Amino acid sequence: MKKIKRFVQLSLSLLLMISLLFFANGFGYADDGAVTVKKGDTLYSLSKKYNLTVEELKGFNVLKNNTIYIGQKLLLPGLKESEPMYSVVGGSFSKKENANKQIAVLKKKGIEATVITKVIDGKTYYRIQAGVFSKRTNAEKQRELLSKNGIQDAYILTNKNLHIHGVYNGSTYSQLLQQFGQPVKTEDQLNIRSLYYDDEGAGVRVNFNMENGSVFGLQAYPEFLKLGTLPKDKTQVINVYGYPNAVKNTSCYESATCEQFIYQFNKSKLIIQFDRDKKTVQYFDLSRMQ
Repeated sequence: MKKIKRFVQLSLSLLLMISLLFFANGFGYADDGAVTVKKGDTLYSLSKKYNLTVEELKGFNVLKNNTIYIGQKLLLPGLKESEPMYSVVGGSFSKKENANKQIAVLKKKGIEATVITKVIDGKTYYRIQAGVFSKRTNAEKQRELLSKNGIQDAYILTNKNLHIHGVYNGSTYSQLLQQFGQPVKTEDQLNIRSLYYDDEGAGVRVNFNMENGSVFGLQAYPEFLKLGTLPKDKTQVINVYGYPNAVKNTSCYESATCEQFIYQFNKSKLIIQFDRDKKTVQYFDLSRMQ
C-alpha cells in the first residue's frame, strides 16, 4: 500500500513539474510569437524593429507605462492568415457505393482518391477527392488527369485550413490572443490553458503542442465571449464554413438531443455543436486528426 501511495505521489509531482516547465513565466506559446527583452531594448526600439507602434505593444501586453526589464517576454501581434489549399473534387453521388466504384477505377489507373461527404439540407452527397495541394498549378494537373480518366466534371476547390475565429492548429499563443483578446484570468493544467473573459466560465480552452508550444487543439464557447464576429447560429455557421461533411445528433443536458456539424479538411477536424433548439451554437471544438 505504501509503494502504491509513493508511486501516486511521484506521478503527481512529475505532472506538476511538466506543467510548470511548460508554462514557465506564465507563457505557453512558440517563440516566434514573442520577444525576450535584452539590454538596451526599449518599447520604442522594439516597435521600430517589428513594425509596430509603442501603443500597440503596450496594449497587447497590458503595460501601464513604458518600463520594461531584461528577460521580460513581450507578445508580438502579427497573425498570419493560413495559406489557401486547393483540393481536386469530382462527381456527386447519392449512394456511397457508386462513389467507391469510381474510386476503384481510378486506383487501377494509379490515381489515389477518397470519398468525401457534404450534408446539404439534411441530404448526404458523396464526392470524389483526389488530393489537396498547396500550389494551384499542381491541382490543375491533377484535375486534367481526372478529366482524361472519365471524371469530366472535376473541379478545384479553394479552401483554407479549419479554424476558430482565425486561429488554426499550428497558430501561436500570441496569435490566439490577438484574435480573442486578453483574458481577465487564465488557469493552467498540464498543456491545457483556460482563458476567462468574464466571471461566468472559460471562453476559450487551448491545448498546446508540448514540443513547440503551438496550438494543437482549441475549444471556444460563444456564451462566455464578447465577439460579435464569431458565428452564433446555424445560418452564420454555414455562411462562414459552408455545409458540413457530416451531421450528428448527440445527447446533451442529460435527456435532451443536440446537433453537431462536423468539418474535416487537411488533417484537421472542427465540431460545432448546436443547442437543443438546433440553431444556437453551444461550442466550437478544433482538433488535429491522427
